[in-house]
Amino acid sequence: MTYTAYSEVGKVVDLMIRSISFKNDHRYEEALACLGEAVALNPIFFPALFDKGILLDSLSRYEEASECFERVLNFTPGDTNTLELLNKSLEDALQKYEQHLSGNTCDAEAFYKRANILRRLHRYEEAIGSYDRALELKPDYPDALNERGNALILLNRYEDAVACYNHMLELSENSAIALFNRGNALRGIDRIAEALASYRAASTIAPGMAEAFIEQSHCHLLLGEYGQGWPQYEYRWLTEQLRVYLPLSPQPLWLGKEQLADKTILLLCEQGFGDTIQFLRFIPLVAQQAKQTILRIPAPLKTLIEDTLTGVRIIGTEEPFPPHDVHCPLMSLPLAFGTELETVPNDIPYISAPSAQTEKWRALLGPGNRPRVGIAWAGRQYPPLNHRRDMRLSAIAPLMDMDIELISLQKEVPAHDRETIAAMPYLNRLIESSGDFADTAALIANLDMVICVDTVIAHLAGGLGKPVWIMVSYINDWRWLHKRSDSPWYPTARIFRQKTHDDWDEVIREIAQHLEDRIIPA
Repeated sequence: MTYTAYSEVGKVVDLMIRSISFKNDHRYEEALACLGEAVALNPIFFPALFDKGILLDSLSRYEEASECFERVLNFTPGDTNTLELLNKSLEDALQKYEQHLSGNTCDAEAFYKRANILRRLHRYEEAIGSYDRALELKPDYPDALNERGNALILLNRYEDAVACYNHMLELSENSAIALFNRGNALRGIDRIAEALASYRAASTIAPGMAEAFIEQSHCHLLLGEYGQGWPQYEYRWLTEQLRVYLPLSPQPLWLGKEQLADKTILLLCEQGFGDTIQFLRFIPLVAQQAKQTILRIPAPLKTLIEDTLTGVRIIGTEEPFPPHDVHCPLMSLPLAFGTELETVPNDIPYISAPSAQTEKWRALLGPGNRPRVGIAWAGRQYPPLNHRRDMRLSAIAPLMDMDIELISLQKEVPAHDRETIAAMPYLNRLIESSGDFADTAALIANLDMVICVDTVIAHLAGGLGKPVWIMVSYINDWRWLHKRSDSPWYPTARIFRQKTHDDWDEVIREIAQHLEDRIIPA
């Protein structure tokens, strides 16, 4: 829970109880008002959002319901129940528009809203057709142009998307959203300098658009321009995605300017598990300065980090906030220490696997006479990331024929891969019975190397000092830099990059060739 969650929990629970009472009395608007107030008090308390979505859906307010379910999924990625409810509400909303348009074929706004529903259902080609119809009826329709561009990006049609945003700018040269989204499209075709210029123009017109600043940060970090990137990265807390977590603490933010010798500092994990593992390397630098250092982390990482860090108090995110003088999010530590590309702390290993669990896995794996290679082809199931970052399990088939023992590091097998994995009896799947990240680290410690997409496994293997080959998409995350095959963050890492959008086959062929050279040296 966040600091805000603790401070407002009593009021939120009371409002939810009142909403139930109103709902039982069929006083639905009053029930919705209670739930709305609960969400406003604590935007990350997703049970209130979930209940609001259920009630809105029951009142046939499907689009509003779907927005609630989407927000819930931001906090509970991969939750199948919420995902099913989201899809149902979207399908019901789509049906309403289909019925309306059957008798109102010239309603541009209805075609536009229908297209938005289709896009959210990942039916992008159909969505573009509906946007086109809206634009036939209303040629200078900026919202339709904008969302059409967004749908084109999802189909990797970046040049066409740029044309949409340019058309918007012809209608209004000061459209910050058109400039921002044009930056996204330009980034997708690797025109980074032009993307940066477009983001800068957006932030000049709309100084409150935090997303434009954070995308500038991503571009600078991607290019290794850390001196420019880290300060702008602080804008992340003002984005729609993360501002709901503010305030992080009742105490001041520490960014390296004040002395810590007489202070207790609370370090807060943020975003994904991989982010936490990557930025753990800075904690010993903090502990050297502070009177006391406290790290607040999610339960799945606690055992691993307790076994790794000394002189640091570790608490779980479910525990109350302890007394402290200052706080700092983990991903603000590079800014606090003035980290440049050349000064990234990269002494490895900086995490270690518990010895008892390492021995357990050694016994379970038994003796081996072939190289043991861990494989992870997908990350945590979160649709906004999965379609670019992950690959289908079938793509790794060429590796199955090699003289290696391939060991799955995929605890969560995507639904679309379950039939495929059942037909791969030679893929070791012991990981599916593993425990927390300490257990996964112990398994990795018994392997010769790891091959994975951009997921927590890459950071875990890299932090353990294990050779790790990381497969990244054509539009890669900033931390893997631009067109480099090495990583200043992980000396044992090698980066294999898509050369065109969505082409994992070429990446796997390259991996297979290098793996063959490694198994049978020249």
